[in-house]
Amino acid sequence: MIKGRKTGFFANGSFREHSLAEACSILKKIGYDAIELDMGWIGGAGADEAVRTVSECGLILSEVMLQYDYVCMDRSESEANISKTEEDIRRCADAGIGVFNLFTGPRPWIKNKVIIGENMTMGQAWDMVFSAFDRLVPLASKLGVKLAVENVWGMLCHDFYTASYLIGRYGSPCLGVNFDPSHDQLAGNTDMEFIVRSWGKERIKHVHLKDAAGTQKAGLFTFPPLGEGYVDWNGFFKGLDEIGYDGVLSVEYEADGRLNRLKGDWIRAAEESYKALLDLI
Repeated sequence: MIKGRKTGFFANGSFREHSLAEACSILKKIGYDAIELDMGWIGGAGADEAVRTVSECGLILSEVMLQYDYVCMDRSESEANISKTEEDIRRCADAGIGVFNLFTGPRPWIKNKVIIGENMTMGQAWDMVFSAFDRLVPLASKLGVKLAVENVWGMLCHDFYTASYLIGRYGSPCLGVNFDPSHDQLAGNTDMEFIVRSWGKERIKHVHLKDAAGTQKAGLFTFPPLGEGYVDWNGFFKGLDEIGYDGVLSVEYEADGRLNRLKGDWIRAAEESYKALLDLI
């Protein structure tokens, strides 16, 4: 822990060349307390084995990323993604996994992406998202797990205000946010202390650590290494202290420029990120 804060890392990229046990051991040695996974890690060994492996390595499994797209041109694709989400949540919940990261969509980086306002109306997009969460929220409540919506640039939920609209609609204690300050920074919402306090401890189900520079609107932005962008980390951590957040702070590494200079070495990226956290926290 760094000054009482639990830190984690989303094991992506070249970490996938290692077994889950090896990835956990590497992160533990660096100093992290937790690992964040997606279904790529869990699909092979199974949820029970993944939970056991992470625990035996002395780490916390902080969250599982599902991140299917619910805003699709073909409604049957959206329905299929809802069903996949339900299936994954059930499998993981049975193994004791309790937090799931969700998108709303549409994902702006895929080929033939949906453009709201051109391919469909805003109302049609929201109806698709509501169709998903009308099923996912009761399921999460039944299983006793948490859904952490991540607002992401270019998506229907892309900042504090749009995510608040979705989460407020349901008013469920199992539904909250995976707070990633980089996306609000890109949306021009730079008062991190205010945003953290506005979400509050009950709504922040998980936290991503990622820096940002640029703007969503222009589509010109980057996610630099921690501390090298414009996120107000002092306000961010002050806000977390004010609300008493005691969950995991998980690094989501998307500093592509730096990663290129590291020749795709994600272990070095994790090491550099941890050193940056020692300065930021």
